[in-house]
Amino acid sequence: MRLALCNKTLDDRPIEAFFQLASETGFDAVELIPGSLGTPVADPDPAMRVQVRQVARAHNLEVVAFNSLLQHAPHLNLVTRDPDLRRASAAELVAIVQMAAHFGASIIVVGSPRQRHAPPDATFEEATDLFIDELRPAADEAARLGITLCLEPLVASLTNFMNDTQEGIAVARAMDHPAVKLVLDVKQISQETQSFPAAVDLALPWLAHVHVNDANMHAPGEGDTDFAPIIGKLKSVGYEGLLSIEAFGFTDDPAVVLPRSRAYLETILAAA
Repeated sequence: MRLALCNKTLDDRPIEAFFQLASETGFDAVELIPGSLGTPVADPDPAMRVQVRQVARAHNLEVVAFNSLLQHAPHLNLVTRDPDLRRASAAELVAIVQMAAHFGASIIVVGSPRQRHAPPDATFEEATDLFIDELRPAADEAARLGITLCLEPLVASLTNFMNDTQEGIAVARAMDHPAVKLVLDVKQISQETQSFPAAVDLALPWLAHVHVNDANMHAPGEGDTDFAPIIGKLKSVGYEGLLSIEAFGFTDDPAVVLPRSRAYLETILAAA
């Protein structure tokens, strides 16, 4: 398993500053928000993207994943009946997949809770069909480019569609696409009914990515969540993917917290 760092709550910094922080705190892999790399995504500035890649390489960083895909496009919706909005949302996802390929990322987390609100009267089955139809062009492009799309269940306080691991599995199973898998998020699962090890057992055929964060939304080791059984379970089932730190806040300077969190996880990994 390899550690990575998300720029989720650090995206107010210039991307160059985030790269410097990641490098200085001991990371060699990063998970990025597409909107932090410049917009519009579908009409990129090639020189700017080349420059961002060069800065990442200068810091010995590999861009391994994307998340928060539509943070830059709050008007879009992946679970809508509006035909024009459906076309625009699907096209933006395809552009994000192509952007990920440009940066060398192999994982794209499909979360974006604000952009996947289903119509209030939609059944789960209808919402699933709407979502799959919009996601399919991006999934086909991802398969062509060797990228995996990871569906991210999110609690009902954030969105009204795909709220837990079982619903994520149901959507992945219904889509039945080789490029569509699941991400398991420690904070998310702490709000579900089953434990993280039980969620791994449920999701194992689709598991392709893991977000690590404490139940208190801070970095691993900065709260009460015990990551030893979490990492032990992942190792026992042969998971060899990324453990991407996605902290939603810091109680101290990130330059202090992140090395401490990384060391905490590395100690558990070495002992597992």
